[in-house]
Amino acid sequence: VAASGGYMMACVADRIVASPFAVLGSIGVISDLPNVYERLKREGIEFQTVTAGKYKRTLTPTKKVTDEDLKKSKEDIEEILKLFKAFVGGNRPSLDIDDVATGETWFGEDALNKGLCDELNTVDDVLTQYVDSGYNVYSVKY
Repeated sequence: VAASGGYMMACVADRIVASPFAVLGSIGVISDLPNVYERLKREGIEFQTVTAGKYKRTLTPTKKVTDEDLKKSKEDIEEILKLFKAFVGGNRPSLDIDDVATGETWFGEDALNKGLCDELNTVDDVLTQYVDSGYNVYSVKY
């Protein structure tokens, strides 16, 4: 699996070899936070948070979420998506970043067709190719 942050790490490689059943992509951003404000209110529990800075705590599990909070959080994750796309696009310039930065994932052949990887192969076959080419292949165990 090379999805989201995993793909971000993989995309810096000169060449990406993925197994035919690998999941690649998920170039997108998510922000997910449970909110217990209403439950605390029903239980008679008041939660106080002291902050400095207008947007220090836009979303938090213990306060009532406002439209302004949601708007700011949406702006923040859109900015993170721009950074994510720029990073992946800079490391894989042949990739149509707008086509793949949708949060979707693709398997094997579809990922290859999208340009998310350069080759489909199993790890055993890749290692065999290296050995056949005269490289030393080592195994490290901890």
